[in-house]
Amino acid sequence: MYKSILLCTDGSPAAEVAVDYAISLATKLGARMHVLYITDIRLLEGPWMSDLSGAIGAQPYLGLVSQLQQFQRDKAAVILASARKRCQDAHVTCDTAHETGSLVHVMLDYERRADLVVLGQRGEHAQWSGGMLGSSVERMVRASVKPCLVTPEKFQPVKHMLIAYDGSLESGKALHAGIDLAMPLCTEVTIITVCEQETEEAASRTLNEAIRQAQDHGLKAHTQLVYGNAEIEILDHCEKVGATLIVMGAYGHTRIRELIVGSTTSHVMRKAIVPVLLVRS
Repeated sequence: MYKSILLCTDGSPAAEVAVDYAISLATKLGARMHVLYITDIRLLEGPWMSDLSGAIGAQPYLGLVSQLQQFQRDKAAVILASARKRCQDAHVTCDTAHETGSLVHVMLDYERRADLVVLGQRGEHAQWSGGMLGSSVERMVRASVKPCLVTPEKFQPVKHMLIAYDGSLESGKALHAGIDLAMPLCTEVTIITVCEQETEEAASRTLNEAIRQAQDHGLKAHTQLVYGNAEIEILDHCEKVGATLIVMGAYGHTRIRELIVGSTTSHVMRKAIVPVLLVRS
């Protein structure tokens, strides 16, 4: 069970929603929160800064870097203080940290002490992203070795969990994670297996295995065999049953071809209007 939650925040509106979800989970799971703000080292040492140094001269450049560093410290202090206050108001134990470095490397270092990572779906430049998943978020999700909860732009209480299960090792881990979360979160549960017509028999066996595992844990779940394209049907069925959380494996069957994060996973993560819990094997 998740007893230590790492929340990565940049202070954006989406990150504030991630705080809502992290606090809600921490309250129900009795978990401790670690709130992390990372100053991307590329802001201070990237190629554009080198170009600027050549344009304005070394002395003004050093002064500008110093001002940027102080701005980042001040910004981080405000954002982390707000998160800390919200945790205190919710009676959630919380500690905060500000680090400067590679987003991915810093996150990987901190997530070793966490059971779950929470990230907002889109970052502080969402208004220019054209509705795409934030590039920093995607890089962090791809690199993470822990379960990741990618949260949407609006908060709503988690009352109905949709678990996507295809019989793979990754989806098996997701199934167990969903089953373990269902009781403390007091959620209704729907388990779906998506198949094409010619694979119906195998898919039925896969779904029956999921039903058996849920029953072994004393969980009564709705189940559905769904026909079509997985990345479309998962989202459509989520809307159909009114699910407020999707739980799925972080990879698809063709792991190498899909380049680290499966195409189905990536599509759902980008398009979902509910939080998506991605679970790794």
